[in-house]
Amino acid sequence: MRAFIGAATSAGQGSPAAGVTVADIDTGVVTPLDESALAGVDDPMYLALSPDGRVLYAVHETAAGAVSAWVPGDDGVRPLGVPRPTGGNGPCHLSVHPSGRHLLTADYGSGSISVHPIGPDGALGEATHVVQHEGEGADPDRQAGPHAHMIVTDPVRGHVLAADLGTDTVYRYRLDEATGRLSLDDEIRLAPGSGPRHLVLSEPYAYVVTELASTVTVLDLTAPAADAVVADVATHVDDGRGPSYPSAIRLSPDGRFLYVANRVVDDIAVLSADGPAVELVATVPCGGVHPRDIELDPDGRYLYVANQFSDQLVSFRVDQRTGVPEPTGQVLSTPSPSSVLFG
Repeated sequence: MRAFIGAATSAGQGSPAAGVTVADIDTGVVTPLDESALAGVDDPMYLALSPDGRVLYAVHETAAGAVSAWVPGDDGVRPLGVPRPTGGNGPCHLSVHPSGRHLLTADYGSGSISVHPIGPDGALGEATHVVQHEGEGADPDRQAGPHAHMIVTDPVRGHVLAADLGTDTVYRYRLDEATGRLSLDDEIRLAPGSGPRHLVLSEPYAYVVTELASTVTVLDLTAPAADAVVADVATHVDDGRGPSYPSAIRLSPDGRFLYVANRVVDDIAVLSADGPAVELVATVPCGGVHPRDIELDPDGRYLYVANQFSDQLVSFRVDQRTGVPEPTGQVLSTPSPSSVLFG
């Protein structure tokens, strides 16, 4: 199974990488195939694939935010078209709309989101819409302004969901596929100062991990915005090690377990999930420092942790009964891993 590992090429976030690492992953063992794919791209830290898996998209997490398209092959990864500005700065997440015709991007630095058309060959066009979020949150240090952190599409209701850490809001938009423009339907407000970062979907719920409150907030996506929040569950128990700042959240293929990467305390939280009922059942050391991303294999049997500051991708075997991951002993040394994508 092929994996793409996004990374920081700039200093200060782990060792600087040459680009994206392309690797082969098999039963917990990770073998690098190419450690300099996308060489020359600044900070390709988050990645997405087209629905058919033939085109790889990357954010350039820089002050002059951009996105780019690439074609992976047996002989390497070649550029497709030219990079396109996002219209904001510090893009940190992107996803392909289910239609395959638009790329959606969240810019943390500017607190904006953007839409780029995808051509028949997979190449990107100039942005058709840039939406600037407004407002602030309760934390004066982290929420002085908007910080869009994730953008994905609800495949059932068609909403484009944008989680904004700075405004404590999950925005619900409609995408006009003909024009590539977004229109706001409503805004789901989370607890003040919570800082929504990433989310996963399990019909009809969204599980939102909050970076500043270290919780999973459960949203009922069939409810009006004012009634959408149905639960808040901690991802970390205060045991004297300090605060936790979660990064990624994943859902097991059978929908029974959630996994959250807790930074600073450097562990993986395991939570049981049964619709709106979520409970913290275990925490496991992440095997390194600053788990920026986690990913499950398609069968949910292995969990991979990108420990960015210790330059490691660590693999775990998941107990299928309890959901708790156990270290396999397999560790790939790779510079500043920030995201993991199978494809």
